[in-house]
Amino acid sequence: MAGKAPFLQVTSRFYASIASVEVRDLLVDGDRACAFTRYTIAPPTGAPAFESDVAELFTVRDGRIVSFTICFDTAPYPK
Repeated sequence: MAGKAPFLQVTSRFYASIASVEVRDLLVDGDRACAFTRYTIAPPTGAPAFESDVAELFTVRDGRIVSFTICFDTAPYPK
């Protein structure tokens, strides 16, 4: 997948459920970065909100994100 539109299409449901986000730490090494974040997720079903700790890995070239990986534990997410 490449480009802004495909990324937003795939992730829009997740981003629509975010109640808050906190960047807890940021590590940068040259053109690579890792943001440790905590999301508070409010499911659209009305289920109680929950927190999810996430590691987001970025590679940047010429001021643009060229790769993005998100790592998270699926256990807190409702089945």
